[in-house]
Amino acid sequence: MKNSEEKISFKLLGENFTVKSDVSKDYFLSLVEYLEKKLEEVKEKLPNLSNVKVVIFAALDIADELFRKKESTLDRDALKLITELSESLEAAIEEEEEEE
Repeated sequence: MKNSEEKISFKLLGENFTVKSDVSKDYFLSLVEYLEKKLEEVKEKLPNLSNVKVVIFAALDIADELFRKKESTLDRDALKLITELSESLEAAIEEEEEEE
């Protein structure tokens, strides 16, 4: 069940924002904190970028993290499936050999 919408104010790159969100304020502010960290990392590496470019590079970094996590999850799921299929095939072969 979703919470009722709540106004949440925050500041990023010197700009004030207020949004309405149906997620908890604490959760939303943890997202803002994470984004602030990413923005600061980009600004440290590339201090002469405009705020727009800082946001774009931070967004690309976050997208990269997301894609890598998805790939990792897919790899684990595929490995689990392959292991299960291998074990089933091995059991079937052993059963076939016992019948001979």
